[in-house]
Amino acid sequence: MRERYNVIIVGAGPAGLMAAWRTAEKGLKVLIIEKKTTVCEVLRTTGNAFRNMNPINGEYLTLDKKRDKAVVHFHNSKFDLEYTGRLLDIYDSYSFSNAGYCMRMTRKDRPMSYTFNTRALYQDLKNKAEEVGAIFMTGTIAMGAENLKRGVRVQSKKENKVLWLEADRVIAADGLHSRMVEAMGLNKDREFYVKGPVFETTFEGVEFPYPIGVSSMRGRGMTEGRDGFIFLYPSVEEENAYSVIVQTKFPAHQGPKIIDYFTKESRCAPWFKNARPISRSAAMVTLRSPLVTPYIDKVLFIGDAPAYGETLVAGAIRCGYHAADAVYKELSGEKGFEEYRDFWTTNFEYVKNPNKRADYTRILLLYGYLSEDELDFLYKLAEERGPVEQSGGIDPSNEYTAAHRVIDYFMSFPEVKGELLNKLKVIKRGNTNTKFRY
Repeated sequence: MRERYNVIIVGAGPAGLMAAWRTAEKGLKVLIIEKKTTVCEVLRTTGNAFRNMNPINGEYLTLDKKRDKAVVHFHNSKFDLEYTGRLLDIYDSYSFSNAGYCMRMTRKDRPMSYTFNTRALYQDLKNKAEEVGAIFMTGTIAMGAENLKRGVRVQSKKENKVLWLEADRVIAADGLHSRMVEAMGLNKDREFYVKGPVFETTFEGVEFPYPIGVSSMRGRGMTEGRDGFIFLYPSVEEENAYSVIVQTKFPAHQGPKIIDYFTKESRCAPWFKNARPISRSAAMVTLRSPLVTPYIDKVLFIGDAPAYGETLVAGAIRCGYHAADAVYKELSGEKGFEEYRDFWTTNFEYVKNPNKRADYTRILLLYGYLSEDELDFLYKLAEERGPVEQSGGIDPSNEYTAAHRVIDYFMSFPEVKGELLNKLKVIKRGNTNTKFRY
């Protein structure tokens, strides 16, 4: 007789692992399908920082450090998550223009964020799930699902063998390029915005000449004239380790070339003279209009799968937490998926509000609509004024408000007037028809 589960979870990323832990903890029979052979292996470039008292997507976090672990508090969702890996406290962020001018943001009273080890986080979640009985099937690709009168049948493939697995409910947490969403026909009505590759190389022995912090680099002098944004993130993998992340356009092969030029020939190359690469990863990022109703019959889509862009690690964990409640209620005869939809549309504001989607990409307009000379001018003025202090209570700045905050700061400079001032006003209004360059 074919084995049947209460819930099958597709994808063992942060959303899927959290959902697996909580559904199994509630006494459900849980199977997690993961295409990687090693669950905690990190192949995809991903954000790896917990924002501290920095609300985003309806949630804000704080973190308490203890001797051998940290506890991450999800205040609005009212749950805690233990993390046993290494952390780095981040008090500063930097933006560099093409000519090397630096705009610095800083906090003195508490960290802006905490950089964590993604492998360690996955291992913590996996351990919790296994402790309460969740079963993992690795090296397996979920091809799609079929809603039945009594349950769901999932088509999967393992070692060239097709498997049919049955469950009462399915949670699809298989990421931004969800095979499950595509297979079930839900992408056909989603508006496509943009698609591009992201590459990441982590180096140890980096001699970053500023207090540890997150950085972004703008300008074709940083990329040898190729299209791309460069980000520099502190890494917990080794001492003085930083990850160079490049978001670029097709053809994808220019991404590694940008990293090579940036670390060997750009004005920032001296930081890497004694550095060596220790890991590499990549990702494909696609922006589509989000699913307003993130389920179809007995299949629930969570995390990045139904999203406009990335929900970020903390957002994905939170989706997994609420998805577990939704499945448990469904199996108890309640309308759990409808409740999850309310959580999804209320907290992730871009689901129903197109202006929030525009805010998410507005920072690209800032760096695409202005010339490099104009950006150098603005960054020079910012550098002359010194670090922007952000100490205080809860910080309202996030991916959706950061562009407005930077634009307002630039517009406050008395030297900014005329055509440049008008351009900043246009960007703030959100002319989303502007074709930005990387």
